[in-house]
Amino acid sequence: MYVLAVTGGIGSGKSVAAQVLAERGAVVIDLDSIAKELLEPEMPVFRHIINVFGDGVLGADGRIDPAALADAAFASDEAARALNMIVHPAVYAVISGALDALAAQAEPPRLVVLDIPLLVEAPLFLELVDGVLAISASEDARISRCLARGMAEEDVHRRIERQAGDAERRGIADHVIENDGDLTVFKQDVAHFFEVEVGSRVW
Repeated sequence: MYVLAVTGGIGSGKSVAAQVLAERGAVVIDLDSIAKELLEPEMPVFRHIINVFGDGVLGADGRIDPAALADAAFASDEAARALNMIVHPAVYAVISGALDALAAQAEPPRLVVLDIPLLVEAPLFLELVDGVLAISASEDARISRCLARGMAEEDVHRRIERQAGDAERRGIADHVIENDGDLTVFKQDVAHFFEVEVGSRVW
């Protein structure tokens, strides 16, 4: 079982890359989705976040409001680190268990993809993977894509500022794919990466 981390900044296209690999048989684990599940009121992470950031991150329904939490976490480097120190170890425990369960199957998947936006910020996840694919894109391209999703421009800039840069992601990557142009071309590049760099390892 080969475990590949796919990482990239907001708007880079890493989730599209993970989708292309899923279409070729990979089991994809989205760490953002797991993190959101850990924010549910019955989870220990929920209480820890309230203790650190206060009730201001709660919505009217008593659940954590993702937008309010993002505002609080991206207000400073210290706040971002505080949130990461709460969430990342909890996500790591879930992922580690999931990988163990997959490996214990009678026929384990040959390729597992971890969709990890903040791999530089959470290097502990490098312990779980066999390789790292970084998706790189210019800041203008990333901003344009985020705005097309309906994000506020100020929020996009703030998130980019608090995330690692492409140079840092390249520093931990085994492979880098650029995504500044046409979506079809990007998908073809990911497919080529799979065929040349990954497929030969697992099939």
